Amino acid sequence: MCRVLIVDDEPIAVESVVYMINKNFDNINIIGTSRSGKDAIEKAYNFHPDIIIMDINMPGINGLDAMKQIRMVNPGVSFIVISAFDYFDYAVESVALGVEEYLLKPVKEAKFIETLKKVAEQINIRKMNLKKNLEQQERLEMIIPILETGFMNSLCMYGDNTKELQNYCDLFGYNKSSGYVMAIEFGQKRSKKIENKIGAGVQGEKMYEEYKKIIKSYSTCIVSPIMLNQIIVYVFDDSTEENFEQKSKSVRLAKNIIDRASKLYPDIFIGIGRFHSDIREAKISYQEALYALRILSSSEEDEINQYQILHIDDNLEENEYTENDYERQIEDNIISRIAESDEADIQMSFEQLYTRMCADNKMNFIAVKNHMMGMIIGFGKRFGDVLGDYYGLLSEIINAYDENVLYQICKGYISEILSKITFSRQKKVNSIIEKANQFIEDHYKEEISLEDVAKEVNLSSYYFSRFYKEETEINFTDKLANVRIEKAKELLKDKELSIKDVCFMVGYMEPNYFSKIFKKVTGYTASDYKKLFG
Repeated sequence: MCRVLIVDDEPIAVESVVYMINKNFDNINIIGTSRSGKDAIEKAYNFHPDIIIMDINMPGINGLDAMKQIRMVNPGVSFIVISAFDYFDYAVESVALGVEEYLLKPVKEAKFIETLKKVAEQINIRKMNLKKNLEQQERLEMIIPILETGFMNSLCMYGDNTKELQNYCDLFGYNKSSGYVMAIEFGQKRSKKIENKIGAGVQGEKMYEEYKKIIKSYSTCIVSPIMLNQIIVYVFDDSTEENFEQKSKSVRLAKNIIDRASKLYPDIFIGIGRFHSDIREAKISYQEALYALRILSSSEEDEINQYQILHIDDNLEENEYTENDYERQIEDNIISRIAESDEADIQMSFEQLYTRMCADNKMNFIAVKNHMMGMIIGFGKRFGDVLGDYYGLLSEIINAYDENVLYQICKGYISEILSKITFSRQKKVNSIIEKANQFIEDHYKEEISLEDVAKEVNLSSYYFSRFYKEETEINFTDKLANVRIEKAKELLKDKELSIKDVCFMVGYMEPNYFSKIFKKVTGYTASDYKKLFG
């Protein structure tokens, strides 16, 4: 049933149109008539007609202006103009407004019926198509959660489900399935009691749809059902950015999610796995995300209050795996630690792992060689820009004729690359510290935070806090205070500046707090220092 509004300032014209519609159409409902453009706008807003039969020349707001305003709030409405004026400009502007027909008064009944019938049929077709689209969308909305659950089951369950994961990606229309995993947990980390996790899960279940909307509003992703008190998210990312840029982007995404989701439930923690270009490595990212989440869970209470996000690359702890999980132990106990541990520690870990592999009756010498080549390739993937060409070494490993020769080859290589990586890492560390210190020097007058500096050097606040303290033997807060107080000491020598002036000039908002910090750093009160040196 089409809804029609008739607009004309001439009563006889309105009556004529009403008569023709009632006489010839059973499927059209006249919802009202108007005598002015202003009244037509109000009724169009209130009644939402499908068709408006409009005169142009009316007092006050004319028909063209009325159509413009109505089109703004009801873009799908169809207009039929009936006018006594055969003006070219009127016709041109009517076409620009999407008018279906421009009829001249006095309009012939046959022409009017033909026009209205055509427009009504177009509207009915449009409504039927819309209904079909909505029904299809509704069915799709019912199917997608089932497919997403299937994808997540394949991702999280043990076994090689690569083909299934790729099939799901094809169904979702994701041609590129590269990305990473985030593990999101709701709960009070300070208590490990299972009843608290269940309580957090129950609360999370109530708000699950809201969480899902928030997560999907920020990224193209698949969100798992809530499992006890966790949600697993696979984020699709087809960008070609460098690893550190992808890491930074993933941390920003997690922060955005927490900023919004914590309004629903405050205790939210997110572990992030590494970016992988192939869906076959998605399971690795999943395990990394879970491990990062466990690190947050085991953090000290004061750290929990401050940090809610951890990327696996910012992890400073050691992973624990099953005894025979050699591939992952090589990755986490040797490759990932070589840039952070001393040679004796690395070589001991390697010797223990190599000895265990050679003693494993489930492995032959060829399998040990394969693991060693995997280790070298792993070094190359992670530190290739530092190591240069390592393919000659792979040939040496292939040609090794016994376990001792293979051990000496790999041990010598570890020793060689450690010095290269240590030198490269120290350069990078120095660069990060210099950049952080320069940022503090440039912005000490502002209300800068640990997060601001961490963002400047492209590290998460969790990692930067510990990194900066370990490398400089001073925490960020004390460093900022020292810079500010050194600047204050210089400014206090100016006789024209008051202590209050200096306080504000070096970034403190409270003079009393400034005085307290000044005394702590220098041993003098600000007033005594000014008297002595001002």
